[in-house]
Amino acid sequence: MTWQPNATVTVGVTSYTSKSLWDVSITYGRANVWEQARAGYANVEILNADNENLYFEVNQSLVITVEDSTGTPITVFTGLVTQISNTMSAVGDSGIVGIQTLTAVAPFAFMARKVIGTSAYPKEYDDDRMTTILTEAGVTIDVVDTPGVYEFTARAANPSDSYSLAAYYAQMAFGYIYETTDGKVGYANESHRLNEVQSFGYFTIPEAYILWRGVSSERTLNNVVNDVLLSYKNNASVSASDAGSITAYGTQAASISTELEKTVEAQYQVDRYVAIRANPLTNLSSFIIQLDSPVLTSADLDVLLGIYMGKPIQVDNLPNAIVHTVYRGFVEGWRLTINQYQAALALTTTENSLSLTPTRWQDVDPTTRWLDVDPTVQWFQYE
Repeated sequence: MTWQPNATVTVGVTSYTSKSLWDVSITYGRANVWEQARAGYANVEILNADNENLYFEVNQSLVITVEDSTGTPITVFTGLVTQISNTMSAVGDSGIVGIQTLTAVAPFAFMARKVIGTSAYPKEYDDDRMTTILTEAGVTIDVVDTPGVYEFTARAANPSDSYSLAAYYAQMAFGYIYETTDGKVGYANESHRLNEVQSFGYFTIPEAYILWRGVSSERTLNNVVNDVLLSYKNNASVSASDAGSITAYGTQAASISTELEKTVEAQYQVDRYVAIRANPLTNLSSFIIQLDSPVLTSADLDVLLGIYMGKPIQVDNLPNAIVHTVYRGFVEGWRLTINQYQAALALTTTENSLSLTPTRWQDVDPTTRWLDVDPTVQWFQYE
């Protein structure tokens, strides 16, 4: 397949195409599953070969699109300009050439400067708490996953910036906040990734797509936690430990503070912390896919251009020196780099068992029936 990105950067109402774009880079997401996503950002270098005043201003909107395999524009970044840097590239008899670099940021950056929480929050589940926070933040909401999974205690009025507050409660509920490439903010709850896999499966990335130079894998004791104390409402606490892990790796303890309301939910959460971290797991480092490579199919190119935080991915036939098995994970972050003719996508992922949770009945479609049960069977409820 022959493909070029044909990127367009629109600043305010003026569009700049690949002929005037020198370099473009876009970054979204987080470095690992243990933290919340940071503000997405883009750096755009625009070639000013005519010594013009292009009238760039801080706080202008900036939208970046590329063409998919059919030539249809796909939005890969939406944000606001926060910095303008100008550098002379060439000066001579033939004219003056400048490079103007624009830095733009996505909604999380502005959430960090919006103070909310001046009114008390009632006792409520994570979906209601996150809806309130994002509404007060003034962002355009993508999706807030429902139903709620964890119930939080009531919170007294206490002003805080909206990003920190959203990240705090998302982390407390084993979920995460995310930005979309069209400028929205959403909340994925603890069950989100399990539901995603059950609905859509894993997107397989052929080994031939990956530029393997510099790719590595890692197993580290630093990720092991096998003895956890978790506090919740009114300074009550629950604990969990893994004797086998302690024997193998020594005691690796952690203390976690939450505002969970219910003992059963606190115990479930502390048990899960230990279950997923009692033993070291192999994680793959970030890897790069050259999107203009002829080995990519059109369908796979379009999927990769629409990448998002939490996308389930699978890589088969990995070199034994890296991971001697099929690697399944979730996209945590990505970096898209574009020049006039090429584009590359760097993906940061984590191993899937760090994210998948046991199925809860609240996540099961009420119309679901076991495959081996005759659909004509009459169901009776006995008193």
